Amino acid sequence: MDRMEKKLDALWSEYRDACGDPESSAEFMPTLWRRIDAQRSFTTSVFRRLVQVCVVAAMALTLLMAIVIIPRIQRMPVYSANYVDVLAEEHANDYADVLAGGDLR
Repeated sequence: MDRMEKKLDALWSEYRDACGDPESSAEFMPTLWRRIDAQRSFTTSVFRRLVQVCVVAAMALTLLMAIVIIPRIQRMPVYSANYVDVLAEEHANDYADVLAGGDLR
C-alpha cells in the first residue's frame, strides 16, 4: 500500500509541476468568464451560420419543387377510366352483338 501511495504522490507532484500555479489576482474570474463568453459566441455564431445555410437550402429546394417539379407532375396524363370500365371495354357483350346481327368471332 505504501508503494501505491508513493506513486500517487509522485503523480500529483508531476501534475502540479506541469500545470503551474493558477493566477491569484483579482482579475482571474472576470478574465476566465471573458474567455468562456468569447468561446460561446464563436460557437453560437458558427451554429447560427449553419442554420441560416440550411434554411436557405430548404427555401431553394421548395422553390425548385414549386416551379419545376410540380408543374411537370401536373402535366402527366390523368386516366379517368377505372378498372371496371377497362374490363367492360375489353370484353364487350358478345350477346348484344349477336342480337344486332353481328358475328361471334
